[in-house]
Amino acid sequence: MGITVADIAAARERTLADGSFFELDEVELDGYTYPVFKHAPKTAIDVIQSARNHGDIDFLVYQDQRYTYTTFFDAVDATAASLKHDYRVSPSDRVAIAMRNNPEWLIAFTAITLLGGIPVPINSWGKTEELAFAIEDCGAEVLVADRRRLELLGAELDRLSLKVILADDQPFDHPAVALMQDVIGRGSNLAYEPAATTPEDICLILYTSGSTGFPKGVTHRNIALTNSLFNMLFQGMLVLDLEGGPREYKGGAERETPMLTVPLFHGTGLLGGFYTPLMLGQKVVMMYKWDALEALKLVEREKVTSLSTVPAILQDFLNHPEFDNYNTESMIRATGAGAATPPELSRLINDKLGNPSRSAGYAMTESIAVGSMMNGVIYDMKPAASGTVSPIMQIRCVDGDGKVLPQGEAGEFEMHGVCCTPGYWEKPEANAKTFVDGRWMKTGDVGLIDSDGFLFVTGRIKEIVIRGGENIFPGDIETIAYEIDGVHECVVFGEPDQAMGEELVMMVYSNAETPPTEAQVREQLAERLAAYKVPRTIAFADAPLPRNASEKLHKLKVKEAFLAAKAG
Repeated sequence: MGITVADIAAARERTLADGSFFELDEVELDGYTYPVFKHAPKTAIDVIQSARNHGDIDFLVYQDQRYTYTTFFDAVDATAASLKHDYRVSPSDRVAIAMRNNPEWLIAFTAITLLGGIPVPINSWGKTEELAFAIEDCGAEVLVADRRRLELLGAELDRLSLKVILADDQPFDHPAVALMQDVIGRGSNLAYEPAATTPEDICLILYTSGSTGFPKGVTHRNIALTNSLFNMLFQGMLVLDLEGGPREYKGGAERETPMLTVPLFHGTGLLGGFYTPLMLGQKVVMMYKWDALEALKLVEREKVTSLSTVPAILQDFLNHPEFDNYNTESMIRATGAGAATPPELSRLINDKLGNPSRSAGYAMTESIAVGSMMNGVIYDMKPAASGTVSPIMQIRCVDGDGKVLPQGEAGEFEMHGVCCTPGYWEKPEANAKTFVDGRWMKTGDVGLIDSDGFLFVTGRIKEIVIRGGENIFPGDIETIAYEIDGVHECVVFGEPDQAMGEELVMMVYSNAETPPTEAQVREQLAERLAAYKVPRTIAFADAPLPRNASEKLHKLKVKEAFLAAKAG
């Protein structure tokens, strides 16, 4: 089904028309005017409370546990009551959550929000120092954790003077630690009232997954969260208009059933994996940890309809030797996010899943999943892009001096919209560096918006390699490298060079039976790139490349390992 740019513009106009469900309005906040969705819920509590209406249909499936919306909210209400009466959690209090994805994570998060508290999801991949830093930085006095995170804190637990709720069925020998099942049990006999919050109130702190130094706490208001959710719904409605209606369920599926494989402490997992399904009455399937065979069993049993995850997990899933022995016909959506999708993976997705709906997007923790997005037939139009800009976000490109560039020219993205963070938690210096004139938020990301309005990301400012005075964007080279058969993961970075200032290095990982040789990679790059953009060094890794907490390839770690090995 082919579409044109004019088709997209017309569908967008229809979907946003006055009187429509996605009609736009304006709000004034901090002295600036922002476009917002007129009919978006006012607060996160409104979103949560409306989800009670879904009743006794399944909401969460996790190992041998199954929650309906009713039983989920029973646990949420008991937890909230106990947090209120026993832990004295009040509006604006920060409560930290540090554990891997599980139902207790979502129960705690929802309960904290209903009290008007500020949930602070913490990177569950972090070590002792990172965990303690985030807890102390946000000023949390209560922590909900699993056993592994609690053990990592160790002696820091006493120093931080924390009260801990442990999501485990075995006791922990410390007077400040209570089991969550006991907290829920006590709370089931107590009452509480949801807090009265406003759209301007802070409802969430997400910590960045930066590759250098300690992370920063990104604050978000209710109005940002609810408009982010409506933005996701808008994108879906836009595609329904262009495709002539919803895609039919297959393979016995009767409702949307996403499989959650990305961390809830990241904006994508939280908004796409929890809030959106909660709002729409979907069923969410989770696993303790990724296991391709278990995923196949769950897809068949639970009639999973969508899987949005990193390319490595999709490859593992689709290439599993038992794949053809399980019924995966229910899957109508599949997306590899967090890294560029190799062409061979795109072909594999189509071959194995029958051309499912695909999606791509660009956003930041600081913009709570709002920036650019596309799916379905819009994705098919320009698969290498990151979508078209949201109607509630402005994005511009600037040069190194901050001069705004014409459309089509590459530069640093700056964003302005109601979903942009009002600032980092107690970091005035970082805020001063991030915001231009108090309005435009610097992203550190480099790219362009083409003449059709599609956004393309080429890299990070800090990743730009300056070779002999020429600025080279590693993302341009990586995109072409992914078109080479057998290249599953790659990163490009610069290494110091006395003559040229910097020289390019490419690190490649291939799990193909017959990996490409260095000569083959170099030859194919040379066919598409100017000579100075072909890396001087092309090396091959024996294992998948490291990733950060947001599942993106951790370029800095790859670079550091390469330079350390070279230094001897």
